[in-house]
Amino acid sequence: MSEPLLRAVGVRKSYGHTEVLGGIDLDVRKGQVVCLLGPSGAGKSTFLRCINHLETIDAGQIWVDGEPIGFRQRGGKLYELRERDVARQRRDIGMVFQRFNLFAHRTALENVVEGPIRVLGVKPDEARRQGLELLDRVGLAHRAGAYPAQLSGGQQQRVAIARSLAMKPKLMLFDEPTSALDPELVGEVLEVMSTLAGEGMTMVVVTHEMSFAAEAADEVVFLADGAVVETGPPSEVLSAPKHERTRQFLARILA
Repeated sequence: MSEPLLRAVGVRKSYGHTEVLGGIDLDVRKGQVVCLLGPSGAGKSTFLRCINHLETIDAGQIWVDGEPIGFRQRGGKLYELRERDVARQRRDIGMVFQRFNLFAHRTALENVVEGPIRVLGVKPDEARRQGLELLDRVGLAHRAGAYPAQLSGGQQQRVAIARSLAMKPKLMLFDEPTSALDPELVGEVLEVMSTLAGEGMTMVVVTHEMSFAAEAADEVVFLADGAVVETGPPSEVLSAPKHERTRQFLARILA
């Protein structure tokens, strides 16, 4: 089998005396969709933020496409990278947050083209062409000139997805992307994510949307108290979980 696109080994993270991640191991291969499930406080979002070094890990190591994230190894020791080097690594890792974080004073298209022009050096005309293609891909080409305040929450989240895709990432991270949306808007965002999954985008998704996990995920990972409790295909973890902790969680969610 090919080497994992994302590999995490023994990842630990504490805040003060509270250990949030107690040694997470995870492999994600190119084209895979992995959904992280678990109760609040399980460490799911923290782990996601560690993948692109928004949080500094205390122990262990994370690689994306064979490159150590956030650190450089020298003389058998790890040294944290400078911020500009971390920023270069983040270009390959798209992230969609619970909140949309769009620039309120820029249109949907301007939000999408900002990164390619300023970070990747794409010429404005080409960035605009690519941006319109991406907005069309998420069903919003007709709202290219709209400002965030003129868009629904679901539309804003789809613009945020297009903005991440504009950087041509190798890996996409989704941190509960539908949790801030009204229920009737959830489906439009999940539809875009399902399309990306079908197109072969490598994705790690923190979600409570069991239908998405069941249909789109190649692997489901259940976390509790900062540890991996159970992992496997959704047909096993969601339909016939082996661990009592997983069964209790799913019973609450599905109820």
